[in-house]
Amino acid sequence: MEKNPLLSVRNLRTYFYTEDGVVRAVDGVDFDVYEGETLGIVGESGSGKSVTSLAILRLLDPKGKIEEGSEIIFNGKNLLTLTEDEMRRIRGNDIAMIFQEPMVALNPVFTIGDQIMEAILLHQDVDKKKAREMAIDMLRKVGIPEPEKRVDEYPHELSGGMRQRAMIAMALSCRPKLLIADEPTTALDVTIQAQILELMKELQKEYGMAIILITHDVGVIAENADRVVVMYGGKVMETSDVRTTFKTPKHPYTWGLLNSIPRLDIEQERLYSIPGMVPDPLHFPAGCRFSNRCEFGEEKCSVEMPPLVEVESAHMVRCFFYHKVEQAQKLSKAGEGA
Repeated sequence: MEKNPLLSVRNLRTYFYTEDGVVRAVDGVDFDVYEGETLGIVGESGSGKSVTSLAILRLLDPKGKIEEGSEIIFNGKNLLTLTEDEMRRIRGNDIAMIFQEPMVALNPVFTIGDQIMEAILLHQDVDKKKAREMAIDMLRKVGIPEPEKRVDEYPHELSGGMRQRAMIAMALSCRPKLLIADEPTTALDVTIQAQILELMKELQKEYGMAIILITHDVGVIAENADRVVVMYGGKVMETSDVRTTFKTPKHPYTWGLLNSIPRLDIEQERLYSIPGMVPDPLHFPAGCRFSNRCEFGEEKCSVEMPPLVEVESAHMVRCFFYHKVEQAQKLSKAGEGA
């Protein structure tokens, strides 16, 4: 029997209306998230990953608008039809978010404890004394030493890794069903990065929550996600389970991202890089958003947007010529084996 998704995003279009024109930051995105799983969303900066996460919680800039026809179904409710008061009860309680930069996301004039307690007092039927105990317990859970002391400290008194742990404690204080982690390891050194990701895994098992993990780091997705959505230019380019995506990528963009990772098992004179830059969202190419950077594209790609089609079971790709990537992969493997 097929499980119902915890979250279903359908035809999500998030546009920003600026003086220079309409920025189509997210333009027709579909994906599902199931209970207890980790869905990775990967892509370069400017792909629409963070705007997608902010749209789910309806936390967009005033210039941003979620267009008609979009649907965000969480636990059977369309979040886009709820009142602001109803959304406030969901934010931090059923859906929580770890923002990109904890030094910016945390309020510098309130203690760490006050900021964790705010969410607890808003959503839980407890008094301040109990909320403080719960805040201390959460700080202990995320591995912050001397939580009884740290609870009264301000963000600037903590290191980058400690601030990120405090953000996780705040996000998980009400045991949400869904955690959105937007670049949770940005600006952290690799040792602390590994600790933070391992901590998220442990807490996910303990609470049974689903995670949307947003990053530009393909390696982080490979190690931590169950399924992956590859985004580019505000659109989903490829989606499948992580093993399939990494073993047999079908989209030229996914292929380029994976080839950009340094490898120890083969000798590389020079690291591969995808040519060009992510296009200005005010001036996307007329056809495929990736057409001006694609080494496999043909004339059709520059004038017609390819549909997202299922090429194998639960493996969706937005490309007219994905078979060329398959051929390139075979040639690459043959070269490695020679």
